[in-house]
Amino acid sequence: MKPTPEKLTIIFVEDKAGDALLLEEVLAERHPDAVLVVIDNGAKALHYFEVKAKVRDVPPPHCILLDTDVPIVTGLQLIDFLRGAEAYNDTAVYVFASEQEYVSINAVTKVSSESFLKKPTDWEGFAALSDLLMKSADAKSNDTQASTSDSKPEAHAKGELRLHRK
Repeated sequence: MKPTPEKLTIIFVEDKAGDALLLEEVLAERHPDAVLVVIDNGAKALHYFEVKAKVRDVPPPHCILLDTDVPIVTGLQLIDFLRGAEAYNDTAVYVFASEQEYVSINAVTKVSSESFLKKPTDWEGFAALSDLLMKSADAKSNDTQASTSDSKPEAHAKGELRLHRK
């Protein structure tokens, strides 16, 4: 499905088809105004992000979710590119990472703590994830913060989605 101007675009970099399908189903049910674009490896994702960053007539996605454990190009390399490309300055980037990956990524790059999420394991978890992604995508679409307590552009994850609770 090709995104239309009224649709909010979320990019999901994920090599596990089952997780991608579950998020796609939840979004279709709960947020029909969203378009989920799934990219199944890091090299394809990097190419997509590079092209989007150069093409001024096509806006970047409203929100990005990436699993750090993807083939070819690592999640860390993708984060480095996204946070170094001006085109993505106001795009929320959420990351599924293990505790070890969290420590490694935080040591070498600037990523807000609310960017790191636990991967959901059931429908309710993916429903909460879809709500979080849409909150960020909506905020980008309206050029606002998701809420006053959030670090723009990421909205604070709540409950079980949050990798680190403060």
